[in-house]
Formats: sequence, structure tokens, C-alpha cells
Amino acid sequence: MRVNIDEIKEAGLRRSWEVPREAIDEIVAGDHAGYRAGGPARVDARLEMVERRVRLEGHARLRVDTDCGRCLAPVTVDLPVDFDLAFVPADEYRDDRRDDGGGSTQGSFALGAADEETYAGKEIDLDPVFREQILLALPSYPVCREGCKGLCSVCGTNLNEKECGCDRHVPDPRWAGLEKLKLQ
Repeated sequence: MRVNIDEIKEAGLRRSWEVPREAIDEIVAGDHAGYRAGGPARVDARLEMVERRVRLEGHARLRVDTDCGRCLAPVTVDLPVDFDLAFVPADEYRDDRRDDGGGSTQGSFALGAADEETYAGKEIDLDPVFREQILLALPSYPVCREGCKGLCSVCGTNLNEKECGCDRHVPDPRWAGLEKLKLQ
């Protein structure tokens, strides 16, 4: 979704668009949790001009499917994606961390500039912003429920369904040398 900054009037500009399932699959591809899109996502955004800066407030809700990180059961995650960013003209943005005096137009990790992006020209592309916000909102370790017991490390039984009775005690490796010790 591209927005021409000349369209942003004093009252702001509202835009909504749908992100197809295939595009979400491309965004989450390669994530270690193996996420897949559960359907399309609708994005609602509001843009307003503050001098030459553009403030973007956005909200989306999407559904992603994956496997539980503990027991491998299917999990559906309803993911709210809320963001509030400022776009700064590239010619005004300066990163004073560089020594060459030219300044960088890359994003900054400084606390005051963490929610700033740059733009050049009259258009702002919102798709990379949405992609980034989805990736930031994904749970790093999805589970089917908070108290999931996972799988038995010995036999592979799902411990949420039944207790298998295997000895899963892991001895402390610091004491392993004492097993070889024979007392007379």
C-alpha cells in the first residue's frame, strides 16, 4: 500500500486494505516456529501530517497457525498488530553516530528515534512497515496452552493426554564421575 503525502489533509487520512493469505505466508516464511497464515488480514491505518513528518497509527488482526513448541499439537494464534510510527523526510534525518559527517538515513536504535522511519519523495510505502510489525508481534515460542506438559523425552508420549511412567530423571552431569567410584 502506497500513500501519497499530498493526500494527507489537516484532518488526516484513513486507509484500509486487505493483505492476502499468500502475502502473510511470505512474511512469516522462514520463522523458526513454522507459522502459516490462517487467512487474510485487514489493516486499518490513520496518517496525519505534523510539519513535514507523517505520523502513522495502524491496527491489524490476523490469525496464524503453527505447532505447539512443547507438544506439537496444532495451535492457532490470534495476533493483534498495533503500531504508532513517525516518518521523517530523509533530508532531515541525521544519524550523528557516524563519523563521516554525512549522516545516515538508516533507522536508529537511539531511544528517541526507535519509532522513526525515513521517506523520500511524495510516497510512503506502508507494506514494509506492516511486514516488520507482524514479525515483531509473532510469539517466539508458541504453545497450545500455558500449562502444556509437552512430550516425554524418552518415549514421545504427549504428557497432556496421559502419563507414560518413563523415568525422565536427568542426573546432574557434575556428579557423573562419582558413578565410577568404587568404595571398599
